[in-house]
Amino acid sequence: MQAHLTFDKTIKVFSPEGRLYQVEYAFKAVASCGLTAIAFRGTNCVVACVQKKVPDKLIDPATVTSLYKVTDTIACVLLGSPSDSKMILNRMRYEANNFKYENGYDIPVHVLASKMSGFAQLISQYAFYRTICTTSVLLSIDEEKGPQVFKIDPAGHCQGFKGCTAGAKEQEAMTLLEKAFKKKAQAGGNFSTDEATEAVIETLQNVIGSDFKPGDLEVSVATTTNPVFKLLNPTEVEQYLNKIADKSQLTLTLQYHSLTCLLYTSPSPRDLSTSRMPSSA
Repeated sequence: MQAHLTFDKTIKVFSPEGRLYQVEYAFKAVASCGLTAIAFRGTNCVVACVQKKVPDKLIDPATVTSLYKVTDTIACVLLGSPSDSKMILNRMRYEANNFKYENGYDIPVHVLASKMSGFAQLISQYAFYRTICTTSVLLSIDEEKGPQVFKIDPAGHCQGFKGCTAGAKEQEAMTLLEKAFKKKAQAGGNFSTDEATEAVIETLQNVIGSDFKPGDLEVSVATTTNPVFKLLNPTEVEQYLNKIADKSQLTLTLQYHSLTCLLYTSPSPRDLSTSRMPSSA
């Protein structure tokens, strides 16, 4: 136990098992934020959906968000420490503006993801820095590569995804998301904008295990025809929630009608001579 505490004191010292405890604690801190986010890329769109929780009734709900705009065509989901998230957001906007100033065009999302992952990893090498307690998900419609989704964890690891999750119930959400992809692939189809939006909301609702109200979700969508991200208003979110509820009700109805029930009856004591049971002879 004493040795474990010794390796906890600094971020740049590995334990004998090859672990950096401070980095692992950053991952746990992100998971303890109590929010779950899902990012999804369809054939011609990218969709982000994240829970929205207002910690106090006196707080203005308009000031509480986990979805941010880096540029007009790049959005990000930031989960973890709110103060660290603000710092990461400012750094992203700085890198994006600096790239455009030097090159004359908007920064591609994969370049921004690479810069931010390098920044996060560099911080983890210095003893006088604290690991960033934020998981970042970047989304964009790239002019050359189309819909793109990248995830950057507190250790600075960056990967591109067709669909990814982050936050408190990351693993459960990823399992359901993989099932949605597999089911669609077996059907031989691709996700349209409405299907992708419905899929992320339904997945998040199933993971949390409760029905959402329109104000409990933040959903942002961009398409190839309109690459500027749009935050869906409560009315639009409610329409998707109603579609999901109707589909669930229809599925339950079909399952109910497909069930067959075999009624097992014993002979009446008053009519033993005309038993409906087969003879044992």
